[in-house]
Amino acid sequence: MTFPDDEPELAPPLAARQASRLVPILLLLGIIGGGVYASTGIDQPEAGKAPSRPEDLSANIVTFVAPDDRAGVAAAVAALKVTTAQRAEIAQTVIEGKRRIGWIVFTDSIDPDGDTIAVESSGLTQQVVLTKSWTPVAVLLEGAPIHVTALRDGVAGGVTIAFATGAGVMPMRIMRPGERIEVMP
Repeated sequence: MTFPDDEPELAPPLAARQASRLVPILLLLGIIGGGVYASTGIDQPEAGKAPSRPEDLSANIVTFVAPDDRAGVAAAVAALKVTTAQRAEIAQTVIEGKRRIGWIVFTDSIDPDGDTIAVESSGLTQQVVLTKSWTPVAVLLEGAPIHVTALRDGVAGGVTIAFATGAGVMPMRIMRPGERIEVMP
């Protein structure tokens, strides 16, 4: 005859004992990881980089770079297709508040077939081949409108331009080479 008190008590399996020791360590690592995540601002727009997601953009077509955001100014100026000396001069005037700089983000609104545009602002002209990916273009802003000119229709059907903004993608009317639109900052 067996009595319940006579049965030996078995120890929990080895894996359960090891897991119970890991719980406090995993909890601590989770707290540390959360603190690192919060302090790096991963969910915030990255300073000093071209816009790459809707959160990085304003609701307008032009997203301005603050003059006190030196890394942002440097990134935008670096994207301009100008000489090194011109970059230094432009950066200095933007930081001093004498000029403004910003980003316009383009994409092909229909098919990425090689449509090409020219973006003209403050005397600078930059050519851009449109794709389905975002194509950020740095623009200098001195009160005059920015001109976007359709240069080349990739295959056929017109030049299909869209602007990416924080409010979404805004497709424009289909343009023929030589047609031009104005963008007011």
